[in-house]
Amino acid sequence: MLLHISSPTVKQVLAFHALFPNWPLNVLLSYAIEQHFHEFQEIHRKKICSLILDSGAYTLNKSKWAKRPPNILRAYANTSELSSKYYDFIFNLDEDFSLHGYDVNMFNQIELEEANLAPVPVIHNINNTDEARRFIDLGYDIVAIGQCQGGRPIKKLRHVINTLHDSNIKAHLFGVTKLEPLMKLPVWSCDSSSWVQYVKYGQVMWWNEELVDWDPIERIYFPDKQVDHDPRKGRNYWRYDYKAQFDTYLDQKLGITHDHLTGSESEHYRGLVNILFFKEMERYVTEFHTKVCGYVFDE
Repeated sequence: MLLHISSPTVKQVLAFHALFPNWPLNVLLSYAIEQHFHEFQEIHRKKICSLILDSGAYTLNKSKWAKRPPNILRAYANTSELSSKYYDFIFNLDEDFSLHGYDVNMFNQIELEEANLAPVPVIHNINNTDEARRFIDLGYDIVAIGQCQGGRPIKKLRHVINTLHDSNIKAHLFGVTKLEPLMKLPVWSCDSSSWVQYVKYGQVMWWNEELVDWDPIERIYFPDKQVDHDPRKGRNYWRYDYKAQFDTYLDQKLGITHDHLTGSESEHYRGLVNILFFKEMERYVTEFHTKVCGYVFDE
């Protein structure tokens, strides 16, 4: 499985590559977010494994399109025509997230295809497999599943993703990094923006190998006062039962100490810890898919 890190900084990509040159990141960039596209696409492209481009529809939908640029479809098409050669694939401008948005989104899909692009279509209705079957009939190799009204419970996801997988179509799952659906379903690719949300709230994620037979995922935070504790934020670093093991992990994996996570560049280093966590999750899920589920994807 490919787990794409959503919109990391160039500095974080380079730092990770320096530490793990043979284990490159998969990265998702969003057209709606201002970032150093030139550096990702050209200068440092060889330091990234899979690089994919999202239209930014989710970001714009969160703002209820209040900041919707004029002629966004044409602008996205123009940008993609110039830059698509740097990406493994790009996504459609799926601007309608409703249960009945297929026609609007398919109009954008066709417009982009007529510009000689090959966008990945996005499903927003998983109440049945109708959209999935339409994309199967149209011959797409990759299909994504985006946000859906009513959520994306695993029972509904299973029907849609299995329908795609049974037809040898690869499924990309937008914004899902929970272990259960990733492990139990034949998800070929997904992306995570939660790594940066944890940074925003002063938290880091850690794959605790000593708990791998139970629940290895730990969320750690660093209160200013060692006596403060808020269990909603996760494990208090200063009172953490596995503090010594976590410190060893930081040193051996990233060459840092907890001081880096609380100092002036704490956001950068917390981001690195979280990126590493999701990279390890990617490896864990991939091994589970292969050894336990027997999922084999034609890369």
